[in-house]
Amino acid sequence: MLKKWKKLAAAPKSNSKSIKFLSGDIPKGCLAVCVGEEMQRFVIPTEYLSHGAFAILLREAEEEFGFQQEGVLRIPCEVAVFEGILQMVEANYC
Repeated sequence: MLKKWKKLAAAPKSNSKSIKFLSGDIPKGCLAVCVGEEMQRFVIPTEYLSHGAFAILLREAEEEFGFQQEGVLRIPCEVAVFEGILQMVEANYC
């Protein structure tokens, strides 16, 4: 699943507003995701995607949005829930 997201994210989309939204401040080895209805942006290390909690979030994103999302990866959960998952994952990687 991660390989499909990487492939789609690498495909050039010249007129996409979401690509412009992502155009800066993303360090190598990281990716930007937008979370919740408010589309709050987070930049996370790609290694976090291998964590089981993120695997569940990626499945939910696939079910809700499919693999045809353009630009930013959207995560369909509340921002507060995502922040809690992010803290848990960071604790495992630090």
